[in-house]
Amino acid sequence: MTGDGAMLMYGGDITVAIQEKLPVIFVILNDSEYGMVRHGQQLGHAEEVGYTLPKINFYEYAMSMGIEAIVVNTPQDLKLLDIKTICSRTGPTILDVRVDKKEVPPMDNRLKSLGTFGKSKTKLKL
Repeated sequence: MTGDGAMLMYGGDITVAIQEKLPVIFVILNDSEYGMVRHGQQLGHAEEVGYTLPKINFYEYAMSMGIEAIVVNTPQDLKLLDIKTICSRTGPTILDVRVDKKEVPPMDNRLKSLGTFGKSKTKLKL
């Protein structure tokens, strides 16, 4: 499980899964931004810069490499996934999970390490 920004930076491991025909499921939380950066800036009352990404369609990304992919837009889409079939595939699968960019991720440990935990006026969902 990773964010779209992290996948763009470190997604090379998917090629190993392709080459070795590993049934790995890559869950990509796709909100078209570096969400941890954005929310960290907001919660730390910092200038909001450098967090936006272009819209990336990871379904098409997967198709371009010849692997299976599914777009997940709603919680209902997740419930309808045939996990048994996905896990029995030869090779990886990408789940392009479209998430609400306004939803604050669980980031209390990150804020603690930055020394900003508890200083925010925004309530965290922990």
